[in-house]
Amino acid sequence: MNLIVGGDGLIGSALSDYWVKNNILFHASTKHKNRVSDYRPLIDLNNIGNYQHYKNVIICAGITNISECENNPEITRKVNVSGTIELIKIFVKKKAHIIFLSSNQVFDGNCPIQKPNGSRNPTTEYGRQKAKVEMFIDKLSNACVLRLTKVIHTELTLLKEWGDNLSSGHPVYAFNDMTLSPINIYEVIKKIDRLVREQAIGIFQLSGKKDISYYKFAKKFAKENG
Repeated sequence: MNLIVGGDGLIGSALSDYWVKNNILFHASTKHKNRVSDYRPLIDLNNIGNYQHYKNVIICAGITNISECENNPEITRKVNVSGTIELIKIFVKKKAHIIFLSSNQVFDGNCPIQKPNGSRNPTTEYGRQKAKVEMFIDKLSNACVLRLTKVIHTELTLLKEWGDNLSSGHPVYAFNDMTLSPINIYEVIKKIDRLVREQAIGIFQLSGKKDISYYKFAKKFAKENG
């Protein structure tokens, strides 16, 4: 049995849909008490409890908003670092295989196409928090890290705002000196599924084919949406 920690989130929800279609048994956690069921255990990274045994645990939960992490470092650190590490410790004791979703924010962005063994040098609070959990996982013998670049999906707030502005005739503004390497959420789901099946250990990375500026990405988005 697999457990998705963060079943309410976009990646957790997409992974749930994929496993349902492929008849793979799993539970997907929620942090909302009114959503708890036999298949949806309550897991709150602010208040870690004790949980049943799972063969694989995929940790998708956390606060991913970079501005929120920058503005509220102590609050977000409690969730993204302390709570996450405590949860990992519990499942390590239960002999579970751990997959932790991380970010290319653990690098400073000065060197394109970083290798998995490249030196961590985060420049954002979010990146520092991800790096701390990665360093804890480095010591484990039954866990892996999957670093992701910008995950693109239809519910992405940025794309929804761009779409709303463009459809109403308003301009959108995007950085020309800030880049992203977009990956489709379905590529992420297939990668996670493969890491689970292979019981992978170590650090893995998934990114788009190349880095592009947010400005070029905005132009591409506008063209594709007419």
